[in-house]
Amino acid sequence: MSAEIIPFGRQPNGEDDYLDFYRAPPARKRSARPPKPKWQPKIVDDWPDEIPVFAEELELFELYLGDELDRLLGITK
Repeated sequence: MSAEIIPFGRQPNGEDDYLDFYRAPPARKRSARPPKPKWQPKIVDDWPDEIPVFAEELELFELYLGDELDRLLGITK
């Protein structure tokens, strides 16, 4: 198997530059990719019109968020 010989170009002034041994590969042209389709999820509203809430759940909301809810709703004590 024979090796491929790649000749180096000559300098414009006629002198050889033996330290210039790296030749950058030619730039590749990239093919244009088609645009990705935007993801559009299907939105389904399957909640009932009325959601049952137990008294214990309301007490928990009042216990942990009572002060903040009072401030947001403008209720003063």
